[in-house]
Amino acid sequence: MYVIFSHLLAFATLFIASIFDLKTSEVPDHVSLVGVIGGIGLHFIASLKSGFDISVLSNLSVLLNQPLTWFQALGEPLMWSITIGVLFSVFGWGLYFMGMWGGADAFAMSVLGFAAPTSVHSFSVMHSANLFMNIMYVGFVYSLGFALYRSWGSGALRQTYSKIKQNELKVSGAIIAIALISSLGAISGGFNPLAYFLFFSSLVFVYYYMKVVQDDIMKEEVDVSELEGGEVLAKGELEDDKVRGIREEEIDELDTEKVVIRDGVRFIPVFPVALLITDLFGGGVFLMQFIVS
Repeated sequence: MYVIFSHLLAFATLFIASIFDLKTSEVPDHVSLVGVIGGIGLHFIASLKSGFDISVLSNLSVLLNQPLTWFQALGEPLMWSITIGVLFSVFGWGLYFMGMWGGADAFAMSVLGFAAPTSVHSFSVMHSANLFMNIMYVGFVYSLGFALYRSWGSGALRQTYSKIKQNELKVSGAIIAIALISSLGAISGGFNPLAYFLFFSSLVFVYYYMKVVQDDIMKEEVDVSELEGGEVLAKGELEDDKVRGIREEEIDELDTEKVVIRDGVRFIPVFPVALLITDLFGGGVFLMQFIVS
């Protein structure tokens, strides 16, 4: 029951975060914190109900000499919440520190990891694997749709063709690598080589299209005097080079009259949709197997 409540909390938290993201592109940290802390708390209660091994947890010698045994004594619910929560957080915040995601996106991964680490029916790594893959699938379709909408009539396809011509050697290398891996499928019979080649080759071209949209279309040069705080500046405009909104106190520190602001994909809605799909249908890993089999 508590695991079900945790899933509902994760969905509600991410749904509210999505509304903030779509309306203002800024998600208050405390919204996501409710999902993280609430998820850990509900899994803690679930472990209490299923039975903590108090004798092991209170034994300092076990903690120092057999940390894995001590960790397992927390009970499956809390153990899964902490494990998957940390793994999802490392991935999400890793992308943030590399400048590829915003802080709200990283927080959303933490919410899913701590509040919805396993199925509501059983404790298994398959749920988190499916959830992770579904985030990738939904994110890909959503981002591509968003990019098509924003770039309609802007000549993005012509720019993409030019970008590919400029990177002809890299693109050719990627296609050759995909073809070689596809040939292994033909030899071994382990997967469908044609489906694999078509799927991953298309991703190469989609990558360059998305890069054109992000770098050349979804940005605008504005006067610093027009900034109000919260705008996401283009790469290189801020010293830390993170994907985040500029703070009001940082505006006065800008040593320029104009800056380039970017209007990135409002990505947060991907997370509650991915969770809903995973809870209702599973998908994820099985969908990838279907694509290439």
